[in-house]
Amino acid sequence: MTGLPLRPVRLLCELTAVLGIGALLMLGGCATPPKPPPTANEALPVALRASQDEVLQEVMTTHGDETYICRRTPVPADPLGALSAAKTSRATTSGVRSDPTQLLWAPFGSEAILVDAGGESVGTVAPGHYFLSYDGSYVKAATSAESQVGANALTWARYTAGYDAAPRPGSGRFADISSIQRIDTSGGLPPQPGCELEGSRLLVPYAATYMFYRPKGVAPIASSTDSTGL
Repeated sequence: MTGLPLRPVRLLCELTAVLGIGALLMLGGCATPPKPPPTANEALPVALRASQDEVLQEVMTTHGDETYICRRTPVPADPLGALSAAKTSRATTSGVRSDPTQLLWAPFGSEAILVDAGGESVGTVAPGHYFLSYDGSYVKAATSAESQVGANALTWARYTAGYDAAPRPGSGRFADISSIQRIDTSGGLPPQPGCELEGSRLLVPYAATYMFYRPKGVAPIASSTDSTGL
């Protein structure tokens, strides 16, 4: 049995090489682009910046849901239309007193997974501004400032740690957190402010970057799982 002529074989090899290079180029073009660095503290609105007595301990990202509950809310006062609003609220055409309230989506809190710089899931965000680490430490924070940076995304915010806890004194990722910034948000807002069924819930996907700060002079504390080997 005779082999293929030299020229067809050479053409086959050249074609294979071209296809191989093309495949590599396609793979390179589909590669995930690197994540942009988070917005620097100095570039944030003044009210959201960390204090001079704090240092950045850790940066985490998250993808999760912002939860809303449909609640009855009083209609806000309108000075320009106060008289007409009063007449409308006293009676309708049928003689029945109208309800001066409206159903709106009220924010309940965030539910999301916290991911560290190494891409590992290390904790969660829970409603009530709880930041929970898998090592047992957690932070209960309070909102100290907010800024509506993007029109179609959750506010950027600064939280002050009102309480933090650790599984043992001096251990845990969140043992000495003093404040947290939520920045670079996307999503998380309801499609419309009004709702129809009182008490119903709405989950809206969101993403954000969280910056965790500790007081100056306090050494960073490794996760308890690092020290115990658990």
